[in-house]
Amino acid sequence: MPIYKDFKKLFRNNRFQNTELTKYIIILGTAFFGVMLGFILVLVIGTNHNLVVLPAPKQATIFYDLNKKEFTRIFRENRLEVPLHKIPDFMKKAIINTEDNRFYEHSGIDLKAIARAFWVDIKGRGYIEGGSTITQQLARNVLLTQKKAFSRKIQEAFLAISIERNYTKDEILERYLNQIYFGHGSYGVEAASRFFFGKSVTELEPHQMALLAGLPKNPSGYSPHTHPEEALARRATVLDQMVKYGSVSPEEANLYKQKPLDVLPLTAGGRKAAYFVDYIIQSMKKILTEEEIYTGGYRIYTTLDPVVQEAAEEAAAMLDGGEPDSNGVIQPQLAIVAIDPRNGYIKAMIGGRDFANTQLNRSVAAYRQCGSAIKPFVYVAAIDSRLYTPGSILKDEEIIFPTPQGPWSPQNYDKQFRGDISLRQALEESVNIIAVKLVESLGPSKVIKYAKQMGLKNLVVSGEPNDLNFSSLALGGLTKGVTPLELTAAYSPLANQGVYVEPIAVLEVRDSNGNKIFEDHPRKKIALSENTAYLITDMLRGVIMRGTGRGAMIDRPVAGKTGTSSDYTNAWFVGYTPDLLASVWIGNDAQKLPAKINDNVIGSATAARIWGAFMRKALVQTPPSNFPVPSGIVSGVEICPNSGALATVYCPEINYETYLAGTEPTESCILHQPSASLPNDNPYTAPHFDPDPYSPEDGPEPENIERQPALNPSPSPQTGRRKRQIIVRICSESGMLSTDNCPQNQVMTEIFTEGEEPKEKCNVHQ
Repeated sequence: MPIYKDFKKLFRNNRFQNTELTKYIIILGTAFFGVMLGFILVLVIGTNHNLVVLPAPKQATIFYDLNKKEFTRIFRENRLEVPLHKIPDFMKKAIINTEDNRFYEHSGIDLKAIARAFWVDIKGRGYIEGGSTITQQLARNVLLTQKKAFSRKIQEAFLAISIERNYTKDEILERYLNQIYFGHGSYGVEAASRFFFGKSVTELEPHQMALLAGLPKNPSGYSPHTHPEEALARRATVLDQMVKYGSVSPEEANLYKQKPLDVLPLTAGGRKAAYFVDYIIQSMKKILTEEEIYTGGYRIYTTLDPVVQEAAEEAAAMLDGGEPDSNGVIQPQLAIVAIDPRNGYIKAMIGGRDFANTQLNRSVAAYRQCGSAIKPFVYVAAIDSRLYTPGSILKDEEIIFPTPQGPWSPQNYDKQFRGDISLRQALEESVNIIAVKLVESLGPSKVIKYAKQMGLKNLVVSGEPNDLNFSSLALGGLTKGVTPLELTAAYSPLANQGVYVEPIAVLEVRDSNGNKIFEDHPRKKIALSENTAYLITDMLRGVIMRGTGRGAMIDRPVAGKTGTSSDYTNAWFVGYTPDLLASVWIGNDAQKLPAKINDNVIGSATAARIWGAFMRKALVQTPPSNFPVPSGIVSGVEICPNSGALATVYCPEINYETYLAGTEPTESCILHQPSASLPNDNPYTAPHFDPDPYSPEDGPEPENIERQPALNPSPSPQTGRRKRQIIVRICSESGMLSTDNCPQNQVMTEIFTEGEEPKEKCNVHQ
């Protein structure tokens, strides 16, 4: 660094232009510095006990995804330490030749360099050349400030001499190369190498190392991103210095000067998977302080799946629009959580629409009402009790309960009553009255028991108010509420053959030296019987195929449940395949305000649509698989949907139902008897469903129609042949049968009654 800053002002006065006067100034200056340096040497020699100990450098902590690839890092200073023996000799020579060629000869301060810098500054009449050694620069960066003052130069020299007495030259050079600032938030050669070139310093080419070596003098002024011409000129200066001191030949230097900058383009700022990383930081505070996490250079191996996280981010962007609240946070907000139900790995997490706008992680910190997403826990209790089956018939009707606040009469979301319906239909259509009746029949305590063992940890069972009531357990009006992560994990026994798996985000943590300091493994427990889990899953598949969750339909077996709290303050969809379990929540941070965009209320249909878009992309690399059927399941039982009993030839409709073994009906329907309305000469006597509804005269069966013999076949009054529901792939833009030309994001699966499906292929996408 230059010795004086004010020489330029000094020489503006013509009295100092005299050559003789210049000589006197040089002599006096040299004498002054000699006295000062002598004083420093005596002071150092007299204080042997006061050797300087350099503090450990602050290092960045790196986060790795499920594939053990780095996806982000956090830091106070973006630094990755690398031992000296791994740094290429060319890099070391470039730095030494440029910054301090006599590094291995001096003892911390270089008197020749100081005298030379003093003379150059005198001749140039300004602040031109510095005389600081590498050791002095290290002392300044680690122990002092960057303030330019004569007093700091004295401190710097003193500390440099003390450092040289306490550390070897190689130790000092290693500290220096890992400490110095290269610009754009990068400290040390390794972090700088990865930032500018996307690879380790051990992989750099000579012209790239020469570029790095030129940056510490003026990181912003020589930045190849903002000042490329200056960066090239500075690189040439470094190479000239290396030629001067014999580190490279002139021919090699000329070759390197012709190389391009080769730096990576600047990318948009922002931490990847920011809410997921924040969740880990908070959860790791049990073993590390936040300061240690930001400065300790830890290596954190996580469960994040980059494909699933990217799908979550794209799906979250589908919620467009909204208005800022009084805190400047755009409302409504959104959260997405995805878990592998087999091991509990959190594969993706979105805690809000924009981490830069709001750091509140709603995936884990927002306790909200879950609405009808609570109902699967009620149906689990009902089915597992073996008092009810999917085909059990209950009456959807007005009911009134006395309460201390007056009569309470629950309502369905559509304000209508359906009369006698099966439990399967009630769950598919999210009928509130049936859920309330089940809680009343089973008792709130029993439902609470199942919900807790499945993973709902924040149910309130004591004090006032509490959740031991119909409103909380049947309609999701919980006292405290649930977080998206908690509710998602509580569905894991349904997706995982009855086994609950605790969500985990961190698999392993290692310190900067590679020592393992933390390790985690899946924690599992049996929450349900495998048969009950399968049967509820089978019922929840109908929610998507025929019920309130149709927007979540994707081209593979999937089950799930919608949820909308009162006054549309929260919208949910929780669903799963055998491979992935995920939830979408939408709502305002102010819990009493309905979720709206452009005055349009947002309900669970929007959450289901976002969920479907997310799952399509998240599972793009995962082959479809079906839910395994356990041995204790009886399926394909023909029942009358009006009575729930075994169907007869006189029943106008027949459903194919599934049961826990031993709970299937044994008596035939008595609601439907022989009638004169059926012609005697054409009685409907076929006891079984025609496996192929397409006769030759119907023409060839369309290639994008899936036959579903278990989907509520019913007889045609004209022919007496039972019709079935079929799944058809259609183009959402044309409403016709999809073709290979239709965009994948516009191909949907829809359910039609046989004969009512579209027959023509899409004519929009050619």
